[in-house]
Amino acid sequence: MQVYRHSGATPLIGAVKALLAGSLAAIGLGVVYCFSFYYVPYVYLNFVMAVCVGAGAGYVVGQTAIHGKIRNVNAVGGIALLAALAGIYAEWGTTIYALYPAAELPQFFAKAGLKPFLPQNIVVLMAELFARGSWGLAANAMVTGWPLVALWLVEAGLILAAAVGAATLRIADRPFCERCQEWVGGLTPHVYVGDGTEPVWTEVQRGIFESLALTPRADGTEPTYVKLTLRVCDGCSESNYLTITTCRKYVDGHGHQQLQQRDLIKNLILTSTQVEIVQAANIIAPSALEVPLALSPSAGNWTMQDSTRATAPIAPPTPANARS
Repeated sequence: MQVYRHSGATPLIGAVKALLAGSLAAIGLGVVYCFSFYYVPYVYLNFVMAVCVGAGAGYVVGQTAIHGKIRNVNAVGGIALLAALAGIYAEWGTTIYALYPAAELPQFFAKAGLKPFLPQNIVVLMAELFARGSWGLAANAMVTGWPLVALWLVEAGLILAAAVGAATLRIADRPFCERCQEWVGGLTPHVYVGDGTEPVWTEVQRGIFESLALTPRADGTEPTYVKLTLRVCDGCSESNYLTITTCRKYVDGHGHQQLQQRDLIKNLILTSTQVEIVQAANIIAPSALEVPLALSPSAGNWTMQDSTRATAPIAPPTPANARS
């Protein structure tokens, strides 16, 4: 069986909108970050703020890409990269203002205007900071020279990486229906008992779904369980996808409960008949406290790709397996 892959389509209008929206967000966040940078005494917090700047700009790019129906992860990543670079440029253009005392900013802006944003003036500022520094890791210990350049590069790298990651994450696993020209929405997940190592999940990935009718349903409170998420196009029956995710609950070092999720397979392509079979199997499947129903020997063919039946040939339970 096959899994969904984006078509790579990149509508021009959608790309332009994503670039403009992302650039505006990055510029605004870059300016705010520049002014806050010199008032935060913790260098590690500054790096966290840099990641937030990139992630914020990337989120805007990704969200705009969704509205613009861009189905190209590389294109979205490239747009986010350009938007983040605009934010970094704006940050450098604002640096000279951030270095001035707040009370003197109106007079300085009236005199300098937007000249600090000119490329040659930014280069001059970099050279001055390279020689004398602008901040330090400790009192009276300014960072200068190449160590300062290294920190600049780390900061820029964090912003760029966070922007690209946040943007591409928005569309990477979101399937699109080319026929209806719409993103495919998800249905309420089916949750089963297990940890992902059971044979049934290998069978499901091969297109054999009858074992789902014998797999106990979970309620999500178990320490481990497997989640099946169906995505079905509302406008047609041609775009249907199944994602299988293992879920494990654990307590971290701070005593907080966490949920670890890992996809066994993403967006497995299903026919409309197979979607009905998966949904019927979930209805038939017993709860964790019930005894599973028995399938007839001929049930092995009910989930074939060319099947025209949407329900499983379930045999009545034998007396030995009858529920109490």
